[in-house]
Amino acid sequence: MWNLPKKCRAVIFDFNGTLFDDTEFHNQAWTEFFNDHRIRLTNEDIDERIHGYTNREILERFFNKPLHSSDLNRYYEEKENIYRKICDQNKEQCVLTKGAIEFLDFITSKNIVRTIATASYLINVKLYFTLFRLDRWFDFNKVVYDSGEYRGKPFPDMYIAASGKIGIPVSECMIIEDSKSGIAAARNAGAGIIMAVAFNGKTDKFSEFDYIDGIIDDFRNLEPYFQEEIF
Repeated sequence: MWNLPKKCRAVIFDFNGTLFDDTEFHNQAWTEFFNDHRIRLTNEDIDERIHGYTNREILERFFNKPLHSSDLNRYYEEKENIYRKICDQNKEQCVLTKGAIEFLDFITSKNIVRTIATASYLINVKLYFTLFRLDRWFDFNKVVYDSGEYRGKPFPDMYIAASGKIGIPVSECMIIEDSKSGIAAARNAGAGIIMAVAFNGKTDKFSEFDYIDGIIDDFRNLEPYFQEEIF
């Protein structure tokens, strides 16, 4: 069901699991990282306590204590090195979500303002800009990432910051997300339109969110709906 009565002046994208279907890579990386530290993750842990959250929140949650910045940095690097190794081993899967290039080209051609708000670490954002040539569509300096200054999703901080960077009120932005915490963050930020990405038709995880405006399998599904009258 679609409910898109509002006009939007900008689009804010989550990245991991939205523009890049790397959720399994991160799941594997977190599982391997915590196994190395003798902590066993369940599927529920991954879905409810990891997706959408910042590295700091995840680490302190599972280690069950505040962590000094030096420990955080060491753990960040350890986990992200595992993640990047997995990406390198699966290069053929390192592609943007189906239809994303066409959709990004479309909104760019219409001069629709756009940016990214992601819980990813800076080194990974730089990797994505190189790997996917994101500078075709995005200004790196307007991307919001896990710099340590924002609370993670479901808090609205990252989306409010992204709105500030592009100079468009959140209420006039479309936010596209794949995680439950991200959907809640979009709602808490006051997004004009909230779109959920559910790969392979797995829409059940969003059943509790009756305020979502639409659910897509990938960006090809947007073509019939994203015409000029929405923007």
